[in-house]
Amino acid sequence: MEEREQERRQSRLASASVDPERVRQVESLRLAKTEMEGQLEATAHEARRQQLKHAIAEVEKRLKALAK
Repeated sequence: MEEREQERRQSRLASASVDPERVRQVESLRLAKTEMEGQLEATAHEARRQQLKHAIAEVEKRLKALAK
């Protein structure tokens, strides 16, 4: 019984240290990246492909910065 209580306390402490705004930003960036990757696969125009590649690189850069 005490083990469960201790697990609950540790769980609460772990969840308290997670920034919900940061989690939201990461999820938003992941979703945007997935959407852009789909567009990249479907696009035949080279100029648009370059735009998407640059945008994906920017999203990856921001995700990496948030992971620190």
